[in-house]
This record gives sequence, C-alpha cells and structure tokens, in this order.
Amino acid sequence: MYKLPWITCALPDKNGKTSGRPKFKGKHYYNSFSYPQLSNSHIVKNANGRICINLPKIGLVPFVYNRLIPAGFKVKTGTVIREADEWYISFTIEDKTVPLRRVEIQPTEDNSKGIDLGLLHYAVTSDGEFIEVPKFFRFSEHRLSKLQVRLAKKPKHSHPWKILKGKIAKLHQLIARQRLDWQFKLAYHLFSDCQVIFLEDLQIASLVRRCKAKLGDNGQFLPNGQSAKSGLNKSLQDAATYQFLDILEYVAWKLGKRIITRRPKRYISTLLGMLE
Repeated sequence: MYKLPWITCALPDKNGKTSGRPKFKGKHYYNSFSYPQLSNSHIVKNANGRICINLPKIGLVPFVYNRLIPAGFKVKTGTVIREADEWYISFTIEDKTVPLRRVEIQPTEDNSKGIDLGLLHYAVTSDGEFIEVPKFFRFSEHRLSKLQVRLAKKPKHSHPWKILKGKIAKLHQLIARQRLDWQFKLAYHLFSDCQVIFLEDLQIASLVRRCKAKLGDNGQFLPNGQSAKSGLNKSLQDAATYQFLDILEYVAWKLGKRIITRRPKRYISTLLGMLE
C-alpha cells in the first residue's frame, strides 16, 4: 500500500490558512465546467437540422439557440452550467474591432441624481421618488418552510427526498430570477432621466456580519443581540443590494452613462463640491 503525498498536504482556505487536511468535494459540489478552446465551428446542425453544440468528449448536444451570435464575433470559451431546472451553456465571444467604451461625463445639477439604498425603501432618489422593497424571499418564505419541513421527515437520499430537494431548488431559482429581473428593470428606470448617478460605497459584508460574542465572568455566553439581528440579515440578503450595485454598473456601461460612488462620511460634501 502506497501513501500518496498529495493526500496529506494542507490546502489553504479562503483566508489563506493552510491548517487541516484537504476536503474532497462530491459530485454535487460542482455546478459547471468550462471548455477554454471552443470556436464557431463547434456550433453545427445534426442530421435532423437541429442546432447542436459539439462538445469535446461528449459529442453533439442539441440546445435552444435563443440568442444569435452577432456577425464578426468569435466564440472563445464555453461554460456548461447546471441549474435547478435545466442545463445551460454560456459562450464568451470576442470582436477586436469593438472599441472599449469609457465614458467621462461631467456631472451637473441637471444630469445627475443621488440614490440612497435601504430596507424601509429599496431606493430613495434625490428628486423625491420612493421605490418600495419587493421582498421576493419573504413572500415565498412560508411555502419554502413547508417544503423544508416535509424534506426533514424523508429518509436522506431516498426518492421522495430527491423530489423535494428538486422542488426547493426550483423555488430558490424562481426567487433569484424574480429578483434579478426586477433589479434590471429598476436600473434602466433609474437611468431613464439622468446621465450620472451618485451612490454610497456600502460595505455589505460588514452589515450582515454576526455580532461579536460576549462572555460572562463564569465563561458563559451572554446575549449579544444576534437573534434580533438575524431577521435584519435576512432582509439585507433578500434585498441583494450588492448584486444590484453590480447590475447598475453594468447598465451604466451599456447605456454609456456613469456611476460615482463615495464613502458615506464624505458623500454629501463631495456631491455638493462636484455640482458647484
């Protein structure tokens, strides 16, 4: 019996620490795999005239070609993604003739807008518009909890257990897609009447961080307010503010507009100074 040296080696975690042994991941841990050398020639038609993708070591796989590749673009890579309902493939395309758009719009009082993100109202604009929080997870939380209670009563890895796992995954996918669609529509709405948007540079990870533990004189843990903060953390994650900031930045790039973020302490003074 031979001892493999790579089994006992230490792998670093997300903080860079190398303590402990490597954790081997199961087949359900990975939800995607990539082909780094795909090209336009891999998209072909089969004998029945259906569009397929010729994946190496897999073969021809029919797929729904719902978005045509623009003329002049070349397929560089492809990523096969496993979702709760179906398998998807995402292509990375390139056209070197397309210039990189870098917009430098000088903010003024007429073309700018300030937005404050929160939980009482999802967004409050400087022109007096109040946008309510959609709460997609909160509206589906009761249905999700009922499915999870049923799942806990089933034998693990049994056929009914797998069916309920699929239903829970599809419900989570529905919530995520509802939130993503609403945030894209909101981003386009916010840029409909302005060129520049001012935002606070929020530290979302610090907002959802657990409360620091409190120890008594006898070594027992004291109440630290984490039970009350857990509901706030759930609302923060349901709002997905960090995801919305990424979407807003992407929409600004696509429309040729601009986003300016400032720290909360310097936000008002910087805004007034740039508008003078």
